[in-house]
Amino acid sequence: MKPTNYVNLSVVFGFFLGLAFGIAKFDDPEIILFWTIVSTAGFYLIILFSASAYIWFIDFDKTLFNKNNLEKKLDYFDHEFDIREKEVANIRQYISNSDFLDSKSLASAD
Repeated sequence: MKPTNYVNLSVVFGFFLGLAFGIAKFDDPEIILFWTIVSTAGFYLIILFSASAYIWFIDFDKTLFNKNNLEKKLDYFDHEFDIREKEVANIRQYISNSDFLDSKSLASAD
């Protein structure tokens, strides 16, 4: 089971447990609602801490920062950026040449 499923299960369990205890112990609806919210939040925080500790201890052997993979990705993005930069420069040059030809033909027509 995935850790997110444990978190979801505990939130639902905390909600219904808080609702059951609130109905059994209190008569005012505001206090029942408050107890339900507190119970749900408490179960959520406890299971979130437990799931994060579990993931941290299980995945502790994995490298947190893979430098070689990051360097490859950065080189790839740098290369792609250079290609896009050349395309933009070519488009700007084409537009400037096009504007120059249009203004020259308009000047000769006058």
